[in-house]
Amino acid sequence: MTLVQTNHTMEEIKFCIYGEDFRANGYSQMVVLSYIAPTREDALVTCKRNNPRFHIMGIWIDETQPEVVKVQSLR
Repeated sequence: MTLVQTNHTMEEIKFCIYGEDFRANGYSQMVVLSYIAPTREDALVTCKRNNPRFHIMGIWIDETQPEVVKVQSLR
């Protein structure tokens, strides 16, 4: 298999997936899981593969800016 490099850059998007997580012990919890993927469909496939008992209720793109940590002196 040969990898072909193109001039296109792959943009990865952070998707937030909301739903109900059903636990093996019978409990369930409403949670938001985040996945970085090139498309909405890729994020959903990854979520379903990693969390087979997760019932998806909604998905949206997280457009918030990442928090930048500033290095500070310990003096």
